[in-house]
Amino acid sequence: MAEDIKNQELTEDEELMVLVDDNGEEVEFHHIATLDYKDDWYIYLQPVDLGEMEEDEMLIFKIESDEEGNDVFMPVEDEELLQNLYEEYLKECDAQDGEEK
Repeated sequence: MAEDIKNQELTEDEELMVLVDDNGEEVEFHHIATLDYKDDWYIYLQPVDLGEMEEDEMLIFKIESDEEGNDVFMPVEDEELLQNLYEEYLKECDAQDGEEK
């Protein structure tokens, strides 16, 4: 299931993205982070409507390009990679916290 970017809009304190899923449904997400990991880019998102997700959960997608050069978000399903990506996110958060002090 790939997610295509429909548009992005910035609010004062957060970035919201509207993505279109494989079924053509629009889904709003909070943009948490975009990080480079081992020469690939990943985007960390949380649905605005959490549904069954917990408040501290997020989805991680690998950013790829389609044949027209548009960004396509591919869900990361490998558990070991997901764990590594989450740890990378935590390292980045710690580094940013250190810069703010």
